Order: sequence, then structure tokens, then C-alpha cells
Amino acid sequence: MQLLRMKRRSPAARLAFRSTLLAATLLSAPAFAQGVSADGAKQLQDSLAKTFGSGLFEKGILSITPQGNAYAVKLDLSATLAQLKGAGVTASFDPITYLATPNSDGTYAVTSESPINYNFSGSQGGKPFAMKVAAPCKSSGVFDPKISTFSTYETTCASMSMDMDDAESTVTASMGAISSKLTGTAGSAGGVNISTTGSATDFVENIAGKTKPLTIKVAAKSLSTDGKIDNLQLTTVLEFIGMAANSKDPKELIAKQAEIKQKLTAALPLWNNLSGTTKLNEVTIDTPIGPVKLGSLSYGVGMTGAVKNASYGIDIKYDGLALPQSPAIPSWVAPLVPGDGNIDVKFEGVDLEAITKLAIENFDATKDPPIPNELTPQFLALFMAGQPHVTLAPSTFTAPAGAVSAEGQMSVMPSQKGKVTISATNLDQIIAAVNAAQVPNKESALMGIALIKGLAKTGADGKAVWDVDFDAGTKAVSVNGQVLSPGNGGGAGSGGADEGGSGDDDGDGDNAQ
Repeated sequence: MQLLRMKRRSPAARLAFRSTLLAATLLSAPAFAQGVSADGAKQLQDSLAKTFGSGLFEKGILSITPQGNAYAVKLDLSATLAQLKGAGVTASFDPITYLATPNSDGTYAVTSESPINYNFSGSQGGKPFAMKVAAPCKSSGVFDPKISTFSTYETTCASMSMDMDDAESTVTASMGAISSKLTGTAGSAGGVNISTTGSATDFVENIAGKTKPLTIKVAAKSLSTDGKIDNLQLTTVLEFIGMAANSKDPKELIAKQAEIKQKLTAALPLWNNLSGTTKLNEVTIDTPIGPVKLGSLSYGVGMTGAVKNASYGIDIKYDGLALPQSPAIPSWVAPLVPGDGNIDVKFEGVDLEAITKLAIENFDATKDPPIPNELTPQFLALFMAGQPHVTLAPSTFTAPAGAVSAEGQMSVMPSQKGKVTISATNLDQIIAAVNAAQVPNKESALMGIALIKGLAKTGADGKAVWDVDFDAGTKAVSVNGQVLSPGNGGGAGSGGADEGGSGDDDGDGDNAQ
């Protein structure tokens, strides 16, 4: 959990926020303003106020001033953070300054040497908490108003440190050198394609429990990230932000809802595809019984925008898993621990475009609820029309004693049914490892494994294979064509014999290794 909290407050997240605000500033720049002057800075300020409202400047959060041949864009949260003292929170965030130099082709050369330094402390639910982050960073790139984002943007940080303290634990974390790169290109229909890469070295996180005597250290020699979003309608997003920021009263937005709905519909699917992967290398987790090690661990996610066949997928991979050499872990465990593994799951088959358009078309902020309940059957019909399903792509877990693989598909609505194919190697070695285990009810486990082996057929590659068809609604399950009655293992053998397939199935099962 602490690692996730760490990532949410990582320099990458802060840099993304800083870059977004700067992009909005430069996007607002008048096309003719290539010289640098006080008048030009005022024009930039007035233009940006149309996007984010004048409050940013009135409260001193943002300022734009000429500095040599560049505009200095400064973000200063001091006044805003000072207001948190009334809520019992003390916070500080060092000001951030960008220098944006106009180029003759209408782009801007952007540089910054402002470090990331912030901290806050206070109490939540009567319990104290504190956090401090420091990262000396530099960045440079080229902003292109034609695509509303940076064509290139690179950031480097010499290091990063983070300290967190609350009633339950104390956390310290650090990284070595950090680098990231963003690239933007024109998409279609006014969209933009953005890709990012990043890396860091020597990640270390120490967690010391207070309410429980637990100390954990997580370390990774290096980590890398990559992300991509295709055809993001960034200009439309910034326009919506501007409409919200410049509305003094919610009623002003409600009065414009027809315009907003029209623009939002025209911008669909908002983006085509979004994907990202994070990978940790040479991971060590120190536990009270010794270190758990991983050669690498990666987590990937992908999702479409509001398209006709929308999907959301997760891909997790790891290798080199090694448990501690400890008396607390019996010797029979090691052959059964999968040192390498991957799982790849995707949910797809939903017409999110039609569902989104129906929601936008019928949304009315003057009513409660804004989307009529009477439309629920229509939403359900659209949801089911695409035959939504979950797909398990080939996924494998490999242990010294053997490997188990699975792939298949299951419908989601209106029923949950499908097929999964499971295969395994070296069943006899797996059985031997279980037989060596000193655990309660071992005989029952061995009988279960023997029954599973008996249901297997031998694949072309010699693996034991189980083709499992199931229907959650009727509780019907069959394995390799043999119908299994719920809770009645004996029925499987009888069913196989009646169908004249018992001899072949039993022979395959005995030979499956």
C-alpha cells in the first residue's frame, strides 16, 4: 500500500501537473507574439484567464512576466496553502518557474530548473501525519501551439527522497537518477498523440510499523515506465476547463449545457487508446523471515475511449521469484512455488460509444436525477448488445515441479458462461511434491489431484489438458466432454463410461505427465 501511495506522489505525477498548466499557458499565447514585452505578458495572462479563470492571477497562484528574451511563468501555491492552517494543516510547496522563449516558427523553447520540494503536516481523525518530498529536477522542451502540447519535453532529476509519518507507520523512500521524455504529434480530427517514457534507479522504501511490530524494506535496482494515448481531444478538454473556471455560478454552466453536450458528443471518443506499463527490475523485499526476490515485475494497463467495441485490460508479469532460505518455509514448498508467471485479462465487447451518446443526449442538469431512471432498460440493452465478455489470454505459472497454463473466455451478461482450457506439465512431480508436504488433510489433497489427473487428456505436446465448459446460471460443468454433476465426482466417471469414452479418457489421464 505504501508503495502505491509513493507512486501517486511521484515526481512523474507532479511533472505532469506542471506540464499541463504550462501547456495551457502557452496554448493561450497570441500567435503574433514572438517578441517579449510587458504587453505580451499581459496578453498571455488575459488569454490564459479565459481558460482557467482570472482567480489564478488575482490570488497570486500564477504570474507571467518578461525576463530577458523569455516569459517567466511562475506557479506559487503559498497563499493557497496558507489557508489550510485553519483546518489544522501546515503545507509548503516551493514555487516553480518556467522560462518560455518564443521561436520564429510559433513554437516555444521551454526550460526549468525549479526543484520539486513540498511538505505538509497536520492531523486526520485526531491522528497526526506528515509528508516531505524533495527532488532536484531540470527540464527542457518545445511547446507547439498547433497540437496544444509539447512536441518534445525531457526531464531529469538527480535523485528523489520522500518521508511519511502517521499514526500507523513511518515510511522513508528514495530514488537515484530519474529521467522522463514526452513526445507529442498531431492526431486526427484535431486530436493529439502523446507518448511518454521514464526510468529511475535505486528505488528503496522502508516501512516501519507503529501499531504493529512490522518492518519491511522494498528495493528495486531500476524501474521503467512507458505510456501512450492516441488521438486525445486535448483542445476540447481545455475548453471545458475554461467554461467551468469562468462560470461564477453553476447556473451559468447549466444554461450552457446544450452547447457543452454538443461539443462533448463531437469530441467522442475523447481518445482512441490509452496504455501504460511500469516495470521494476531486481526487486528485493526484506521480511521478518528473510528476503523475497524477483528478477522483474511489470504491470500494464490498456483501455479504449468511448468506442463501439470498448475494452479494458490488465497484464501482470514477473520472473525470478525466490523465497527466503528460512526454517519457517518447509523444503517441500520450493518445488511448488512458481518462479515465473504472467496473467493477461481483458474485458471487452461493450458499445461504449452508444452508451455515452445516450447518456449525453438525455442528461439534464435541471432535473433530479439528471439522467432519467426510465432509461435504465435502454442502457442495459446497449450493454448486452455487444455481448460483453472477459478474455483470459494465454497465462502461465511455472514452478520447478511443473507449469500450469490457462486461457479462455467468459460472457458477462446476460449469463456467465464460457470455456477455459487448462494445461499442466509434470503432474507426477507436482503430486510427489504435495506428497512430501507435512500438512493436515494431505490425503484429501492427493485424492483431489488424482481425480483431476484422471479427467485430463493428453495434448499434442504431451501436456495434461482440461477443456472446461461451464455455465454459472445452470451450474453445469463439463471437463473434456464429461459432464460433472455439482458435488458428485463419481458422476463424471459414470458419464464417461456411458458415452463409451471411459477407456480413452482414463488412458490419457494415466499417461498425462
